[in-house]
Amino acid sequence: MTVQMISEILAYVEELAPGHVCAEPLDEKTDLIGAGILDSLNLVRLIGFVETRYGLTIADEDIGPDLFENVQSLVSYISANRPV
Repeated sequence: MTVQMISEILAYVEELAPGHVCAEPLDEKTDLIGAGILDSLNLVRLIGFVETRYGLTIADEDIGPDLFENVQSLVSYISANRPV
């Protein structure tokens, strides 16, 4: 995982949910769905950001709570599926 990728995605997630209050500060292990940060609209926006920014298409069958559990799981997916 790259620190830069984590930082970029965290910054984008913070833009998606301004003012969202979490018990803990947002980091790469924050449960994005469980904490209510990603609703369906923000999930679609995040998918679009990731696909555009990192040049990959997230397969429909890969979209689910495991992939978007946290930024760490998303960065792992991007690293494994990003075109070379």
